[in-house]
Amino acid sequence: MNPPTPEKVADAVARTLRNFGARFAFGIPGNDVLETVRACEAQGIEFVLGKSEPSCAFMADAVYQLSGAPVALIPALGPGISNAMSGIAGAMQERTALLVLSGEMATANMGIYNHQVFDHVGLARPVTKYAEQLNPRRAAQQVAKALDIALAYPAGPVLLNVPADHNRSPAASEEDYHPARIAATALAAEEAARLGKMLSSARRPLLLIGRGALLKDAPAALAAFAEAWQLPFLCSYKAKGVIAEQHPLCLGCVGLSPVVDAENMKLVREADLIVMAGFDPIELRDAWLDAWPEAQSVLSLDWGPLNHRLFPEGERAYGDLPRMLAQLAPGAKVDKAASWGRARLQQLKDAVAHTVRPRAPAKGISPAALFAAVSAQATADWIMTVDVGAHRILANHVIRCHTPGQLLQSNGLGCMGYAVPAAIGAQLVHPHKPVVAMLGDGCMLMTQGELAVAAERKLPIVVVVLNDASLSLIKLKQAKMNLAPKAGGLPYTSTDFVSPRFDIIAQGFGARGVRVDSIAAFDQALREAVASRRFTVIDAEVDPSEYWEQM
Repeated sequence: MNPPTPEKVADAVARTLRNFGARFAFGIPGNDVLETVRACEAQGIEFVLGKSEPSCAFMADAVYQLSGAPVALIPALGPGISNAMSGIAGAMQERTALLVLSGEMATANMGIYNHQVFDHVGLARPVTKYAEQLNPRRAAQQVAKALDIALAYPAGPVLLNVPADHNRSPAASEEDYHPARIAATALAAEEAARLGKMLSSARRPLLLIGRGALLKDAPAALAAFAEAWQLPFLCSYKAKGVIAEQHPLCLGCVGLSPVVDAENMKLVREADLIVMAGFDPIELRDAWLDAWPEAQSVLSLDWGPLNHRLFPEGERAYGDLPRMLAQLAPGAKVDKAASWGRARLQQLKDAVAHTVRPRAPAKGISPAALFAAVSAQATADWIMTVDVGAHRILANHVIRCHTPGQLLQSNGLGCMGYAVPAAIGAQLVHPHKPVVAMLGDGCMLMTQGELAVAAERKLPIVVVVLNDASLSLIKLKQAKMNLAPKAGGLPYTSTDFVSPRFDIIAQGFGARGVRVDSIAAFDQALREAVASRRFTVIDAEVDPSEYWEQM
């Protein structure tokens, strides 16, 4: 009988990662991380081979957002870790618990050998919560420490840099580490009474919901809280669906559209109490700086401090968000929406609906009509992803989410190339749910290599490309800055490009490709694609002209 194979440092790392609930690792391996990949697979952590390092991080982001479990990113040394940095920075600003296990040269060559060599830890520190060299004598303990930091509110990425020889060396005898148990904390009775009095005495309270309200049992608790007080609410883009957007108290979302936010901010200024629940300003445009005066009555409820001064937070209460919300619910239903005047609330809804209404395009498809068709077809079991650009801002104000986290997006760092990798991650977590990715042609050109991952794994994602042969949001800003070309002058050379036939490209990856140029054809193509459970790319020719009125 052969003696058991001694555990290596890589095994101690992977075992601890699995103890914390990790199910997936993403990356593009070099020889320096092959031991890490082997150890993860031995622990039942599925390794997914991506086509670019940022896309691997975006896949990981979707997995964390949908599962709450930490995810591993395994980039090779040198160009691997440097290519991954935009994805790691994205994880920092999207509040994603990501453990980066970067490869490194063997220690015997350090200080002398210089091919592909630079300071990985120094590079990572500005965009991670924690970055250090792995201590091979305390590998499991250090991984547990790193994951504790990654998961602490607000979550974020951490990095351990792993020299190849340490990875292969025998592991020291260590404890078997697991996540810490954290007791739920609530408000003291007298504080709950005092804050409850703030709510009861307010005539026009307004609830602002942010991405922190997606965590744990907060959505159900927040829905009960809003119902009990009949609190009208606005949500950030990532918090769409925390309370179903079909709810009569829902006033839409805030964050990036100057035109829509101009209407929203009128209502904010009319409020005599602003209640914030997990409202993270990392999603907001700079117009939210000093959004209200220090004297404004504000109640901020969250899991922990976010340490910002973007706007005054007023009274702050940190702890178990669902328990605090339950403590602040009234004994009997109170109708704060009525004291606002339902006509005033409807006025806001009507103004926004008018702004984002579909226009009659000169050619192709109205983007607003396209998103309205998506919203009409989407059911509560759909997962959608959307990329960065004018289409994303519009999508957030047209698509109505039924459930928390139903529309995944990069709204902290705002990374282009997010939607397709995130759709892959979402489909891995929920293999039986329909997953629809929506993105512009510029984003598709950045990330189309990941179509190969969907094809290889036979993932039935549906990819909708809004094809307008332009970076429409930047083109719009270019014009508003009086940088548009003059008559007879140069064209928009910095924003216009030749866009390919993505339906034909999709066929080369083994997907079904469809080209549409009318809203009726798109509606039918989307319906058929979702029902078929087959990997499909819909290349939709859109007219971007309506963006100019919506943005």
